[in-house]
Amino acid sequence: MKVPFELEWMGGAAEHHFRKARPTTEELPWGTLVTSDFAPAAIESARGSWTEVAINEYRAVASFCEVLRALVDAKAPLDLLGMTSDFLADECSHVELASRMAMELGGAAPRMVDLDRFAVRPRGLTAFQRANEIVLRVSCIAEAFAGGTASVSLATTTHPLPRAVYETILRDEAHHRRLGGLYFEWALARIDEDELRRLGRVLLSGVQGLAPFWTSRAARTPSPLPDDDLHALGWLAPMQFAPVAREVVIRDILDPLATIGITISADERAALIA
Repeated sequence: MKVPFELEWMGGAAEHHFRKARPTTEELPWGTLVTSDFAPAAIESARGSWTEVAINEYRAVASFCEVLRALVDAKAPLDLLGMTSDFLADECSHVELASRMAMELGGAAPRMVDLDRFAVRPRGLTAFQRANEIVLRVSCIAEAFAGGTASVSLATTTHPLPRAVYETILRDEAHHRRLGGLYFEWALARIDEDELRRLGRVLLSGVQGLAPFWTSRAARTPSPLPDDDLHALGWLAPMQFAPVAREVVIRDILDPLATIGITISADERAALIA
């Protein structure tokens, strides 16, 4: 069931503990973004985009909960569990940053979400297979795509506030992306050819879900919004984002996974990135 995307803040002891773990949030240049400096349509677009980031980061909280449980069930190394558990606070911090960016722009855009479908929960698999699949989907695909595309958005962002938000998020995302490599470094010797083929199908499904970023009508249509305003507020127009998304899928997802035997066929790859 879909419900409005809303967030609560408790304050007090909970906030104090959270701030001890993430003390630099209040140091960002909040209050420096003047909405009247930008086209109203660009502000509305940015409000929606930052709201979507908050939703995606909230989804990442749920996803890393599933990753952590899967690693526990698969008896992954204890230090890897500890590393992964730290990512939950990272993602909560990212939700806060993105939601505060939306508030700086005039408030979050109304969005409905289905919390029951937020995280991937593979069924009918062994504990080890579940861990393989969830780490692949979350770290090697979703986090790699988010981090790779965000780094390009950062490079074009001109206003200090969204730049600082991107820089904070990307520092954490680098560790989240690294989890996949560390996990498969431990797991690969235990993965047989049948499981590699199955993970190849999971990979194909995951990257097919990203294809609309470069195949949709919006990705082929020039944006009516001023590029300078979008760049200042932290965004690329869909037509500019399309080649970035395709390149990130190749460079940061397909090519690295191919080196460890998790692949899609040449025909599937050609159809995907056409």
